[in-house]
Amino acid sequence: MSEYRNFRPRFHFTAKYGWLNDPNGLIFHNGIWHLYFQHNPADTVWGPMHWGHAVSRDLVCWEELPVALKPEKDLYIFSGSMVFDAENTSGLAETLENGSLNPPLAAFFTSHRVTGHRESQSLALSYDEGQTFRSYPGNPVIETPLRDGKPLSDFRDPKVFWDAERKHWAMCVAAKDRCEFYNSNDLLHWEKTGEFTHGFREITNVWACTDLIPFDTEEGRKWVLLASMEDQEGHPEPRTMYFTGSFDGKCFRPEPVLSEPLWLDFGWDNYAGVSFNDTGERRLMISWGMNPRYANQVPTADSGFRGFMTLPREMTLRKTAAGWRLALRPVGCDALFAQGQKDAAGSGRRIPIQETSLLKVSGTGGSIRLFNEDGEAFTVKVDDDTVAIDRSRSGLSGFHPDFGTEAFSKRSTGRLVPAGSNAEITIIYDVWSIELYADGGLETASVSVFPQRPYTFAECDGDLRLEVTGIA
Repeated sequence: MSEYRNFRPRFHFTAKYGWLNDPNGLIFHNGIWHLYFQHNPADTVWGPMHWGHAVSRDLVCWEELPVALKPEKDLYIFSGSMVFDAENTSGLAETLENGSLNPPLAAFFTSHRVTGHRESQSLALSYDEGQTFRSYPGNPVIETPLRDGKPLSDFRDPKVFWDAERKHWAMCVAAKDRCEFYNSNDLLHWEKTGEFTHGFREITNVWACTDLIPFDTEEGRKWVLLASMEDQEGHPEPRTMYFTGSFDGKCFRPEPVLSEPLWLDFGWDNYAGVSFNDTGERRLMISWGMNPRYANQVPTADSGFRGFMTLPREMTLRKTAAGWRLALRPVGCDALFAQGQKDAAGSGRRIPIQETSLLKVSGTGGSIRLFNEDGEAFTVKVDDDTVAIDRSRSGLSGFHPDFGTEAFSKRSTGRLVPAGSNAEITIIYDVWSIELYADGGLETASVSVFPQRPYTFAECDGDLRLEVTGIA
């Protein structure tokens, strides 16, 4: 059987052609959601980094626009963020013919010098709603810092946001094995104010894509710090960790974590997730839906692309018996499947599914299986204590030596709801992406599978009931 099939997902965003990785510059501005992303428009493998650009009015349907930022000489344009300088704190607003000011959208990104692996933070400005950008002539706005007397080799991915409580701009940036914090009054001059590292000796990966997000709770304001762990030989698997704690405008202080960081997702394919700016009281994020370990090798190049985004997710912070935890909910799911064909069944009966399907499962425990007639399958098991996933027989796996191993095929996580709670699970299957949300999103898993033929059936056992909505 040929290994080629069209793996392009229907609703998860992909570039029309080329390589895609980390989301960048996420912002909601004048009714438009902007998704910028790391992009190699010339090939389906990682290469000279640009900022691709897509926009949406509903976070469901995306329109890809021309590349927004391009490399300059030997400088790649690495990940970053975007803010709207509405009050012209930078003094860089344009004066229009009628005398009014046109404040800029300000894109912060890492200038990665290929020769010598030197990294600094730079700024580009847009005066046309984020379509085109001009490089700030005073770049970089933060030079490569020194550590132990030497230039820091990994200093990247600035996340800038307005600190409304203290009325200044704040930045968190990944700095090798920690997160550093900076303040500014004008977006141009930055002062380092603090740093945070987790202290887990066995987790030695370089940090990437940090983000600091406020949540208002019944116990007052709490902050969540996100950080992704880069893929490095001899180090743990790349994943996204998070910490809950407090932020005084200068530094983050975590609440106690006993044995390891908290994990954003217990699947393998959720990385570099960051939040949108300017969303009011809502907290929304999007992630790269791939694992850096094997992203360059996944079998989608014949379809003209590699890499895609997870569905956008709304974040809430919930108190559990284990402490404060993030809960994630897919945005736009109801709209996606509003016109789909529905079917339902109890334990033991298979239901036909489409290549894009929404599955809702409820009950006290059992297993759910998505499969085709060739025996390729993805399985979920749930009981009182755990949710487990298994893609060991899901489809193609030989494209990378790690993909088919047990460490990358089977995983479970503890449930964060009271013992005996009914299981409520949502599964979104979109060609080769599977997203799972259990217990109101307290446990989530993002999983890539590559069946040589689409999964065509779903079934459950135990005390579970299954409802499927498919889109032909």
